[in-house]
Amino acid sequence: MRRRLVRADVARQPARGHKCSMRDLMCSFHTNSGVMPGGPVASRFALAERLDACAAAGYSGYWLHWRDYLEQRAGGMTDTGLRQAFDNAGMRLRGVEFFSGWFLDGDAAAAEAERASFDAANAIGATTVNVGADFERRGLPRGHMTDRFAELCERAAARGLRVGLEIVPWSDVADLDTALAFLGSPNAGLVIDSWHIFRGGIPLGDLARIPSERVFCIQVNDAAAVPEGTLLRETGRRLLCGEGGFDLSGFAAAIVTNGWQAPVSVEIISPVLAAMPLRQATGRSFETARSLFV
Repeated sequence: MRRRLVRADVARQPARGHKCSMRDLMCSFHTNSGVMPGGPVASRFALAERLDACAAAGYSGYWLHWRDYLEQRAGGMTDTGLRQAFDNAGMRLRGVEFFSGWFLDGDAAAAEAERASFDAANAIGATTVNVGADFERRGLPRGHMTDRFAELCERAAARGLRVGLEIVPWSDVADLDTALAFLGSPNAGLVIDSWHIFRGGIPLGDLARIPSERVFCIQVNDAAAVPEGTLLRETGRRLLCGEGGFDLSGFAAAIVTNGWQAPVSVEIISPVLAAMPLRQATGRSFETARSLFV
């Protein structure tokens, strides 16, 4: 399959029609893991099979989950072998997702997730690790959170990494003003997910306030026009791009207008997609996103 090339000059041009200008697409781990988050195994498909499916669909990159990394290592895969698997599949763009708890002092589980994420990133040659804030809204002081995030960024910098913080409407980083307050470290940036933007009620015009160089990851997906149930529950019933009620045309235009250069990652967390055969799920996720974002 002929690969699409990124052209920086095109990425700065105004959007034509409903499409974003040409750019690479990455596949999020959850899009083709074949399981829903939080299950007993990270994925029901072998990593090499997932990467091959991404290559066949047209993806240029993949986000490895830190749980997936630990399972690969427990199964006998070496760091060298992991990087080779990405190389063999032509996955040029690489990232690691997703952990939280970095703000909890002395939390062993959070420390393990951080170590595994950093190790995974160094293993596959990724430069960005994505994290979330406090999903339980424990009421920790803002100064505590920003201080701990700065410390996390410092530890990441020592490993040659940068940290993308995701805006999530049920977390304590639910809006743009709060998110921007976390960008004090030079290797700190944001993860902008269409689901969280629309469900969080953040106007697309406000996204221009984010410095373009601080957008480390763009995630795209769709959902029903009217939410059903809690946000936490509904985030696991996402739809393929163009099959829901989000203004993804406007979101795509904002990417171009704001000069964001981060690759677009397709993140579809859905029991319907998880139940599909691997190549069907991966191919459908790519084709529906490409209709808007490539």
